[in-house]
Amino acid sequence: MYNPPMNEGTEHTRRPGEAEARVVLERITGLPVVWIARFPTGLAHYVYDACIEDGRLYVVRLTTPAQRNDFAGAVYWHSRLAPRGVPLPALLHVDLAGELADFPALVLERLPGTDLDAVYPALTERELRRLAGEIVAIQRLAASLPLGPGYGFARSYADPALYPTWSDLLDARLARSRRWIRVAGVVDEALIDRLTVAFDAGRPYFATIEPRCFLDDLTTKNVIVDRGRLCGIVDVDWVCFGDPLLTPALTRMALLSRGYDPSYVAYWLELLDLSPAQSAAMTLYTALFAATFLGELGQAFNRALAPEVDQDRLQHLLAILDGLLSEAERQRPSFT
Repeated sequence: MYNPPMNEGTEHTRRPGEAEARVVLERITGLPVVWIARFPTGLAHYVYDACIEDGRLYVVRLTTPAQRNDFAGAVYWHSRLAPRGVPLPALLHVDLAGELADFPALVLERLPGTDLDAVYPALTERELRRLAGEIVAIQRLAASLPLGPGYGFARSYADPALYPTWSDLLDARLARSRRWIRVAGVVDEALIDRLTVAFDAGRPYFATIEPRCFLDDLTTKNVIVDRGRLCGIVDVDWVCFGDPLLTPALTRMALLSRGYDPSYVAYWLELLDLSPAQSAAMTLYTALFAATFLGELGQAFNRALAPEVDQDRLQHLLAILDGLLSEAERQRPSFT
């Protein structure tokens, strides 16, 4: 759905798997694993749900050495966010050097529940409104951290990947989508030209954005829900500095792509009480993620082979992007 900023250029030779996850957990607990299964979500790392002999449940996260810095970021931000009250699972073991099973590993508390995406259609309006309020509160905790030294996705305050301006970060995302679309050859990259024109109208608004900390990936995944209630959030390998509207925009796009009613995002935005310019920016950000989703079609990422392109999904995403661009054109005067 949404890939890490440094997900390109990773090694494609040896990858961690269930055997390594089992070794890690058995070595740190001293008990055999009775069952283990890879979580179906996630394009960047290798994450396993596991139970040991005494019935305790764990999450084992593995990655390649080339992406070790993501796990270093998880440790870094856990130490800053958890003390502020952000509901993260306990970090039980850190092996960045891959000493236990040749791959960097994190072992975490297993929160009850599952990703929001898996239960979204069954949630009531009351539950969705409550969840939206809880996510807004978590984002305010993140925003209480000091401003960043730049804009974009950061594994620490010293991350050299940060951009001088918010527009620079958005331009880099547009360029990445163009590159992915060009390489996969699934859709016409001319759609990025239309999106770029729409973004140009928002430049005055983008120039007002401060490098404020927010959690960019609290969408329909990484938000763990059990019986209609928030249990916590997971996989905070980095934060983003910039416009926190990026997160509800990604959430809106995730819901639209699944054919779900995006009312949850509407409740979220009610709490934020957006200005007309912010509403217009929300549309642009959602369109940006529509292009990202299209760019992911035909890509392998951390899989051995790229999956076959689902033509129905392709047409669905194209229709979403076209609708968002039309909406952005109507909202363009809000930026002036």
